[in-house]
Formats: sequence, structure tokens, C-alpha cells
Amino acid sequence: MTILPSPPGADAYLAIDKRPGIAVHGPGGLLGALRGRFGAELALVHRLDKETSGVLLLARNADALRAAHAAWPTSVVKAYLAVTRGVPDPPEGRVDAPLLEHRTSRPDLLKRAVKAAYGPSRAGHLLSGRRVLAIQPLPPPGRTAVHPAGRPAATRYRVLEDRGATALVELVPESGRMHQLRIHLLHLGTPLLGDTAYDPGRADGDPPPLLHAARLVWTDPPGMPRGTTWAWEAPPPPALSVPGP
Repeated sequence: MTILPSPPGADAYLAIDKRPGIAVHGPGGLLGALRGRFGAELALVHRLDKETSGVLLLARNADALRAAHAAWPTSVVKAYLAVTRGVPDPPEGRVDAPLLEHRTSRPDLLKRAVKAAYGPSRAGHLLSGRRVLAIQPLPPPGRTAVHPAGRPAATRYRVLEDRGATALVELVPESGRMHQLRIHLLHLGTPLLGDTAYDPGRADGDPPPLLHAARLVWTDPPGMPRGTTWAWEAPPPPALSVPGP
């Protein structure tokens, strides 16, 4: 874990370069360790999956957290780097596909979405694991799937390097669903290489999945002059280095 430099005026926030393989929550998680070092008020502004590395932003107090959450949908852009199995075609575009999340910590969200989409009777069958006509099955606990009952989700992507059997891809999510980038890559037919949950071609000997939060940019943060931009960047590991011109 590396503490990233803060832009001028961003003292109410803490950004770190998270290493892969470290959980943010739970016993021994990163948040507990950071609170022990920086204070109990420290709170996550957003989340990264356990295997995802890169920029993780935290707020040092409740006011800063509220300001970040209010700005997040319109003023914050995050960019990720990933190595995919296969090369996305076309090499640049936008995935717009609804995602149904089965959060183990919030199963009520799944139930609510399925009931709203299909009504109580059919939802009951689906939630019990039974098939209903042509409706696709629900994702298992802890997983997400492209599904008509899901919430809107969109991701912009751009191939930075065609490596033949794999590609280096930049991803910019326009929404914040669980496992969004991994599922949208799968939807493109080019899953995150070696993804233990969503790469159907994964085999022994594959490298660990490489998904890195490279950059977070916040435009017009509260209390700052119009036109101010706060940016945090985390250098990518060598396997994700962007080729030069």
C-alpha cells in the first residue's frame, strides 16, 4: 500500500495505491488498518474488488464523504487498465448492458429487482432456483450478470495494445455496479484474462487477473474555484504498462 499525493485543497481525502489480493472490508481488511493509522472517521468513497489494484479514495470525515457521494455521478471519472483474453472488436466503443447484482450482504436488492421486473409469483420461482419460461437464471450469490431485471450500466472501452491472443484495454465506467467492468468485458466476448469468476477459458498456468484503477479525476470539487481538477494516479504494474508512441 502506498499513500498517493493529494492535490492542493484535497486534504479532507486520502488516496492510496492498493495492491491486488487485499480485501478492503472484513477481518484483516485494508479499511481497518487505515482507520488504525488515520482515525476511526475514515470511510470509503468507493470500492475496489480484492484482486483489483490502484487508486482507492477515502474521506477523512462525514462531510467529505457526503460531498464525494454527491459529486460522484457527474463530476468524477475513473479509468482502469485491464488485460483481456482476446481483443475487443471494434477496438473502441461503449457497452450498455443492464447488470443484476447478487450481493451477499444485500440479498434484498436482488429480490426487489426481480419482483419489480417479473411480479411476485414468477419472482418467487426464480429466487428459489426454478426456471420460468424464457427468463434467464439469476446470478448466484456474490456474482453479477447481464440481465433484463438489472440496473442500467455502461462502460466505455478502448484497446491500447493488441497483443494477439490478449489485449491491453482502457475502461471507463459510467456507473458503479458490482463487478461491472469484469461482466462488461465478458459481454464483449473478451473477459478479464484469468478471472476466476468470469473467464470461461481460464486454465492452470494463466497469470493472475490484471485489473488496475489507474486514474481518478474529480472536476469542480466543492469549495474550490470553478475549473479546478483533482486527480490521483497510480502507476500500473509492468504487465499493464501502456506502450509508448
